[in-house]
Amino acid sequence: MRKHLVINGVDFEVGNFEEQLVKNEESNEDLKEISFTFFIVGESENNLYQAFFNASQYEVVIPETNEMFKAHKESLSYSYNATSISTDTRVDFRIVLKQESEIEPEGPLSDTNKLLASVAKEAIEAKMKLKALMEILEERELITQEQIQQRLKENFEEDFKKFQEELFIGITD
Repeated sequence: MRKHLVINGVDFEVGNFEEQLVKNEESNEDLKEISFTFFIVGESENNLYQAFFNASQYEVVIPETNEMFKAHKESLSYSYNATSISTDTRVDFRIVLKQESEIEPEGPLSDTNKLLASVAKEAIEAKMKLKALMEILEERELITQEQIQQRLKENFEEDFKKFQEELFIGITD
């Protein structure tokens, strides 16, 4: 039985359509997994569909049931009965697409969050070093707490803008 699918806006008439629910181990949600076959003829069509199914994400519409979901490719295989693909070679494709989870995984940090984590780490380390240095200078009676506060205030006013520009060089360009 043939089934109609729309994947990333492209109409497909597919065969051997199967769908099942699979449990996402990370989020514990049920996700749809579909598998299907279709065939094309010729080398240029083969190259076109292999490139099409090289995307990282797909928007799948099943018109019969009015379902729509985002998916990624679980597997793709193709076969043909020839020594090489020519203009009249039939190529059979088998695709498995799995629905994307709508629950954000607690996985790797985004680039922005990595930057923020790095800046926070640097700030904490700088504060710890400054505190240790201030304690040593006070213990040796080389400087008072008031002198430290006065110098920090002066340096802040003079150097804040300069240090800010150095820190973000290349980021705001």
